[in-house]
Amino acid sequence: MKRICFCLLLLVTSHAFSQNKEWVTFNSTNSKLPSNQINSIAIDSFGVKWIAAEKGLVKIDGNDWSIYDKTNSALTCPHPLAVTIEGQNTVWIATYCLGLVRFDGKNWAIYDSIKSPLPYRTVTSVAIDNEGSKWAGMIYGGVAKFDDTNWTFYNTGNSPLPSNHINCIAVNSQDYKFFGTDNGLAVFDGKNWIVYNKDNSPLPGNNVQSVTFDKNGIMWVGTKGQGLVRHDGLNCDIYNTSNSELKNNYIHAIHIDGQNQKWIGTETCLEKFNTSAWTCIDTLNPSITGSYITSIVSDKNNSKWIGTFNSGLSVYTEIQSGFDDGIDNGVIYSYSLSQNYPNPFNPSTTISYTIPRQEFVSLKVYNLLGCEVTSIVNGLKQAGTHSAGFNASSLPSGMYIYTIQAGGYRESKKLTVLK
Repeated sequence: MKRICFCLLLLVTSHAFSQNKEWVTFNSTNSKLPSNQINSIAIDSFGVKWIAAEKGLVKIDGNDWSIYDKTNSALTCPHPLAVTIEGQNTVWIATYCLGLVRFDGKNWAIYDSIKSPLPYRTVTSVAIDNEGSKWAGMIYGGVAKFDDTNWTFYNTGNSPLPSNHINCIAVNSQDYKFFGTDNGLAVFDGKNWIVYNKDNSPLPGNNVQSVTFDKNGIMWVGTKGQGLVRHDGLNCDIYNTSNSELKNNYIHAIHIDGQNQKWIGTETCLEKFNTSAWTCIDTLNPSITGSYITSIVSDKNNSKWIGTFNSGLSVYTEIQSGFDDGIDNGVIYSYSLSQNYPNPFNPSTTISYTIPRQEFVSLKVYNLLGCEVTSIVNGLKQAGTHSAGFNASSLPSGMYIYTIQAGGYRESKKLTVLK
C-alpha cells in the first residue's frame, strides 16, 4: 500500500510540473524527506537537488529520491547545516557534529577535529572561491580555508575577524570573501581585511545572516532583526518593516534569480522584490504561510526551491500569462555561447555567454593544434549574460577556437584574427 501511495505521489508531482502549477510541497508525511527542517539547498550542473535536512542529506534527481544518513553513508552524525557544489556534482556539506564533509557521488571524506586540523566539529557554512579553495565557517572557531592540501585558519586572535561565530560566507566575482558574523560583516581580499558594523558603516545591525550579489555586482545583506541592506559600493539602502513592505526584519535567505529579482526569506514570509515593488509570495501557499524560510534557489526552469525551518520543502513556479511574443523577458533558462563580434577582427573582439545560475566559468582560446593561447575568464560568475573582451594583438593572423566550460556545459566556436 505504501509503495502504491508513493508512486501516486510521484505521478501527481510529475503532472504538477508538466502543467506548470504554481506550488508543489514536500514534507515528511507525503515524501521521503526525513525531516521538515530544511537548512540548505543546492543544485548541481545536472539539475540534481541536494537538500541539507535535519536528519540527513537528500538527493532529488528527477523523481528519484536518495537519503544519506548514518544507516547508509559516512554521515554517522547527520544534521547537515549547509551544502554547496564544486565542479559538476561534488558536494561539500557543513555539518553540526562531523565538521566538513565531501561527497563525490561514491566516496566520502570527513574533515573534523580528529581527522583534520579543523579545530571544531560544528561548521555552519561553506563556500568555494574562484581558485577552488573551500572556506568553512564555524560556530566557535572562526573561518577555515582548505585548498585540498593545506589548511589556514582565521579567528579573532590572529585576524581582524570580529567574531568567531560565522553565520554565512559569500564570494564575489573579484574573489573577495564576505563573512557574516554575529558582530559585523568582514571582507577579505586575500591580504587585507575590512570590517563593517553599525558603528562605522550604514549597516543597521551587527548580526549578519546572509550575503549575496546580484548580476550587477550589488551586494545584498540580510540581518537578524534589522532588515535588508542594499549596497552598490557607494550608496546604501536599508529596507525594513517601517520604511518598506518587508513583512519581517529577520532575513535568513536572499536569492537573486535569472531576472535579477530578489527573493527574500524571513522568519515569517517569502517575498519577491523587483526594483521598488514587493510581493508576499507565501500567501498563495497555505503550507508555508508564516514559515521561517531558510534557503531559496532557482532551477534551470527558474522554479524556486524553498526550504523552511518547520514546513518542509516547497517548489514555486510562476505562471506566465499570455503567449510567447518572441521578446526576451530576461529569464535565462539555459547555457549559451555567442559568436564573437566583430569577426574577423583586429585586434579586439567581444565574446558573450549566458549561464542560468552562479557557476565557475572557464573561457579559453586555443590554436588549431589544441594548444591553449590564453584564458579570458576563469572565475565564479553570477547568473546572467556576460561579455568578455579579447585582445589578439600578440597573435598572428589565423583561425582560433574559443571554448567555454561552466558546470557540465561545454561549447566551442571559431574566431578569426585578420591583420
